[in-house]
Amino acid sequence: MEISIRRLSPNVPLPEYKTPGACAFDLAVIEGKTLASNERAFFGTGLVVNVPNDHVLLLLPRSSNGKKGIRLANGTGVIDSDYCGPNDELKLMLHNIGDAPCIVEPGERIAQGMFVPITRAQFVEPTDW
Repeated sequence: MEISIRRLSPNVPLPEYKTPGACAFDLAVIEGKTLASNERAFFGTGLVVNVPNDHVLLLLPRSSNGKKGIRLANGTGVIDSDYCGPNDELKLMLHNIGDAPCIVEPGERIAQGMFVPITRAQFVEPTDW
């Protein structure tokens, strides 16, 4: 599957699958910041992704985030196919759940993305239920 992607700066790395068996690709942040304990902040990825129709892009935490004491503040990001305008940068809200400040470095891989096919449901109320 080919995915149209736009980098907001030539310095932004393209997402990549790190191993042949990886089901998700890594996403890095483009800016660094120190998060105080219990602080939340948005971090840009510098990417606008055109999610194909009938698919969703799930943004999931990397397993190494737990060791660092950070998490995606919303747990899982859901990127719909109509979120692909010129200013629709993928951003990650990070939450420092640790007791100490946490340094997030520019270029650090924080999340992973996975394209998943979707089926839209048609809801009905049966009369014989």
